[in-house]
Amino acid sequence: MKLLTSILTLCYTASVLAQDPSATCTSAKLLKGSDFQLLQKPNNANVASLRSIFAAKNSIVTVADVFNDGNHKMVANSAGTSWRWESVDGFDDVNTQKWYPQGISSTADALDVGTYQGKDGWVVSWHDADDTSARLTFVDKNTLKYRHVLLVYPHAKDDFRAVPIHAGGIVWYGNTLWVVDTSNGIRVFDLDNIWKVDIGDAVGKSGSGYTAQGYRYVIPQVTWYQWTPSFNFRFSYISLDRTTSPDSILVGEYQPDSSVNPTRHVRWDLDYTTRRLKTNANSIASASWAYCVGIDRMQGAVSADGKIYISRSNGASKNGDFFTWTPGGPATITESVTAGPEDMTYDKRSKEVFTVTEHPGNRWIIGTKISSL
Repeated sequence: MKLLTSILTLCYTASVLAQDPSATCTSAKLLKGSDFQLLQKPNNANVASLRSIFAAKNSIVTVADVFNDGNHKMVANSAGTSWRWESVDGFDDVNTQKWYPQGISSTADALDVGTYQGKDGWVVSWHDADDTSARLTFVDKNTLKYRHVLLVYPHAKDDFRAVPIHAGGIVWYGNTLWVVDTSNGIRVFDLDNIWKVDIGDAVGKSGSGYTAQGYRYVIPQVTWYQWTPSFNFRFSYISLDRTTSPDSILVGEYQPDSSVNPTRHVRWDLDYTTRRLKTNANSIASASWAYCVGIDRMQGAVSADGKIYISRSNGASKNGDFFTWTPGGPATITESVTAGPEDMTYDKRSKEVFTVTEHPGNRWIIGTKISSL
């Protein structure tokens, strides 16, 4: 259903290249990408030592193993365009207030062929109610079965702890998963190290083994990109663009009022050979593009073939919006969607954008053909 209900004018002005990057978005501003810098931190050495421990236990599994071990199942709507989480006696991902879905990516992001280890699926991030833990969900598109996995930080050579982040957006790129950390930057997790643990409530070492809040698998953080500028930037959501050369990530900000705090989109270029950002000799990744967008309550954005598709939330009781924007032109509301749309991802095979909705009682993965936007 198309709703052409409003237009936000975002005029491109070449003369504003040197605008203050912390400025509010009362008017559209093209910013200097070099002002937006991330410092790539060294790899976490504890990952290797923990890998040895789990290898000795024969407890290192693959992404395909996790997909194949799905223990819950999504339900598709009659049109096959939306999928709801499992809600059965004793288990309820639809209504739980302990966990909230936020980010979405897929095997179409992971590899250009669109599948990974023979699997075609989504991955969704969730934060717990007090942002003390984050989990991922691997959903097999063919069977609709899914499995939750806990994200962990290896803080010692033989131990790990939960990752206390909001996990507002994720990108799957090769053997890495990128998760935004709202005020601090981007954390990167290692899909070549998925560890099977014992069932128990604690996180980390437990007796002679390891447990993870009742989850069967954990994925460790291998590195992170630290925000270094003196001005604030809010890492609210993230997406991958495989239509740029080189591949790039797009990161954006949620703010309730862009006249008070800026709402910017920033793009960083990727090195596909290393599955890392392009950096200089000092391990600094400078953005290739930045823009003060000026749309309130943006929860997600994904770019493809020069266009940017944006989701906006309007609270739990009102439908959200999709915008379509070509930088340099107007951003147009093109579709109304279920309340609470969050992060976004694009699948070039089907030319669809996907989002995930967050509010209890109304939680879906939603697919939309870009031809309708």
